[in-house]
Amino acid sequence: MIKAEHKYWARVLYDFYIKRLLRSNFQNFYLTNNYPNIPDNEGLIITPNHFSWWDGFFADYAIKPFCKRKLFIMMLEEQLETYWFFKNIGAFSINQKNPKSILTTFNYTIETISNSKNVLIFYPQGEIEEYGKRPLVVKDGLKVLISMSHFPVNILPAAFKIKYGSNKKPDVLVRFGKLLPSSELKDNFGLFSAEFNLNISSLNKEIDNNYAHNLLSK
Repeated sequence: MIKAEHKYWARVLYDFYIKRLLRSNFQNFYLTNNYPNIPDNEGLIITPNHFSWWDGFFADYAIKPFCKRKLFIMMLEEQLETYWFFKNIGAFSINQKNPKSILTTFNYTIETISNSKNVLIFYPQGEIEEYGKRPLVVKDGLKVLISMSHFPVNILPAAFKIKYGSNKKPDVLVRFGKLLPSSELKDNFGLFSAEFNLNISSLNKEIDNNYAHNLLSK
C-alpha cells in the first residue's frame, strides 16, 4: 500500500489551489448548521456521502476551518498512483483486488484513527453513486473498522449537495449529522446507517439561505 505523508509545502500549495478552484466553479459554500463539539482525546472519522468527482475536495475544505487535526483519506491505489501528489496531504491507498493489501490498509487505518490528533475521511458507500439514490446502502468497511478499533472513536456523518439557483454558478451545501460514539455502533451499527441517511434527507429539506457559515466568504 501507499502510506500517507504530510508535507507542509504540499498543503500550502493545495490550499491555495483548492480555494481558487472552488471560487471559479461555485458561488457559495454553505455550512447549513454548526460544526459539533468533538472530544479532543478521542479518534474521529468523518463519513461524507459520495456522489461526484468533487467529494474529496469538498470534505477537506469543509472541515479545515473547524478541525485542526491531521487529515487522512483513503483512495483506490490505482488513483493514488496516478494522482501521487495527494499522498503528500494525507491520502493513502487501498487495493480492493488484493485481500492481503486490504488487511494491511485496514491495520494502517486503525493505527491512524487511534491517534486523537488525526481525522479520517471515509466514504461508507464505498463508491460513487447517483445523488438521488435512496436509501443509500452502507457497505461493511466502516463496520469492520469500528469492530477492529479498541480506542474510543467518534463517527460524524456529513452530507454534501450541489444546489443550483438564480446564479450562474451553483452553491455547495454541507450539513453535519449527529456525532456517534463507536461504543454505541459496535452493538448496533444500524444507528449509523439511519443517521447517515437522515442527515442527507435533512440537508435536502433545507431551502432557507440563512445558513450558519459561508466558507467561501473568507
